[in-house]
Amino acid sequence: MIGSYTEIVEDRRVITEGQLDGYSIGLDLGKSQDFTAICVAEVYLCERQRWQRTKFQPAAQTAQRRVTWRYRIRNVHRYPRGTSYPDIARSVQNVIGQLPAAPVPPALFVDRTGVGAPVVDTMREMGLALVGVSITGGSKVNRPNSREANVPKSVLASALDIAFSEDRLELTSQATASEALKSELQGFRVKKTAHGNETMEAWREGIHDDLVLATALAVWGGEQRIRPRPPIQWSMGR
Repeated sequence: MIGSYTEIVEDRRVITEGQLDGYSIGLDLGKSQDFTAICVAEVYLCERQRWQRTKFQPAAQTAQRRVTWRYRIRNVHRYPRGTSYPDIARSVQNVIGQLPAAPVPPALFVDRTGVGAPVVDTMREMGLALVGVSITGGSKVNRPNSREANVPKSVLASALDIAFSEDRLELTSQATASEALKSELQGFRVKKTAHGNETMEAWREGIHDDLVLATALAVWGGEQRIRPRPPIQWSMGR
């Protein structure tokens, strides 16, 4: 262990490449005339390491290490306006069914705010395991049960902001709406309100936030390590 009295000549922090752990998927459901967006993120189990070297050591040594997760946006997609909710549900089911194998099952986080509640019920009837997320105000997350979560928009924004600032979020060119997502991210900022809470807001009018929210849902869910439980399958006896 390196003591505080020793002169440190090298001090660097790295995040290892890690290995694929699973997928975290965010779905932001828009109203009939709004966009609906989906974000599929590969989740990599990594290690955050701090390396230090003193003037008397030939090479740096690991001073700290802890588990963390890194996110690679495999796909982000905006559905055309007017796409029916049943079509969206079937599309999400197909997307999940086509994902390559991973150590843990995919985790799906769906915005159930407003119009989302009946869509969430429909997706569960289709057999999709998911967490329904109600986006709220305030600053505290509430989990009424294992299948629901009330999450402040500020918390979603902070999860996204932290992942970016720590270089744990990678946008790939393969994602169909990656350029649109980059544009949305540039139009949003995390700021402190008068009450000390963080919020995400558009600084210019007319900007969409569906891709940002879908990505934030995927990242927040990945950070929480929530594993949605499969819906109960009822069978009728004869």
